[in-house]
Amino acid sequence: MLLENSNYDKVQSGLFSGRFVKKIEFIRTISSNDRSIDNKVSALVIECGQYDLKALLAARNGMPLKGRALRDAAAAAGQCIQAVHSSNLVWTDLKTENFVVVGNDNLSKEVDDTNGSMGLPGVKGIDLESVINKGGNPIDYSPEACPPEFAKAFMEGEGSEFVLDYSYDMWSLGMMLYELSTGKAYFGKKSPSQVTKLLCSDDFQAELGDVTDAKLKDLIGKCLELDPRKRPDITGFLLHPYFITTGIGPISF
Repeated sequence: MLLENSNYDKVQSGLFSGRFVKKIEFIRTISSNDRSIDNKVSALVIECGQYDLKALLAARNGMPLKGRALRDAAAAAGQCIQAVHSSNLVWTDLKTENFVVVGNDNLSKEVDDTNGSMGLPGVKGIDLESVINKGGNPIDYSPEACPPEFAKAFMEGEGSEFVLDYSYDMWSLGMMLYELSTGKAYFGKKSPSQVTKLLCSDDFQAELGDVTDAKLKDLIGKCLELDPRKRPDITGFLLHPYFITTGIGPISF
C-alpha cells in the first residue's frame, strides 16, 4: 500500500500527469476494534470507476471496440504510459483490467455502440502497486502483459533479476490494443504457465490477422517486436499515424 501510494504521487506530479484515477486520500494507520489489525493497516482512497475495459468487452460478448471508443481507450493507455515513463518508472502490469471508465454509467449504451461513435472519454488507469523504477527488478508479473524476454528469464529462474526497461510496457501496450481491437485476449483462456511457455517458444511471432484497421495493425506490430530495442518509445507510439491522421482529441507532449 505504501508503494502504491508513492507511485500515484510520482506519476501524477511529474512532467505528464497521465490519465489515472485521482488519489483522494492515504490513511497511514486505521483504528479498529480488532486488536490484530488496530493501527497496523493502511488505506488508499481513490476515485471510483464504473467498470473496467475487460468487463466492457465481456459485456459486449467479444465484440471489439471500434472508432472513437477504441482511439479514446488507446490514447488513455498511451498517456498513462507517458506519465509513468517520464517519471523514470515502468508499470509492468498494463492490461485491460487496469483501465476503468470514470463518470460514465452508460455500460448498456457502450455495449450497444457497435461503431464506437460515443467514444470512451472517461478511461483512466488504475492499480500502480507493481510500478518499479526503470532498471529495477519486477515484484510480480501478469503473463498476458509480459514480453518474451521476461518470460524466458522467468522460465530460467531469473525472473526476479530481470532488469526492467520501458520496452516492457510497450509490449504490454501492444497486447492490450490487440485485445481491445479484436474483442479477445491474444492468448484466450490459456493458463498463466501455458502463456509463459508460448512466449518462450523460438518460433513465437504475434499473429495480427484479426486486427482489421491497417494503421492500428502496424502500430500493434511495432509494439510486439520480439527485439525490445525495435519497439517504439511512448513518444513514437503517440505520434504514430493511427493517432495523428484519425484524431483522438488532445494529447500532451
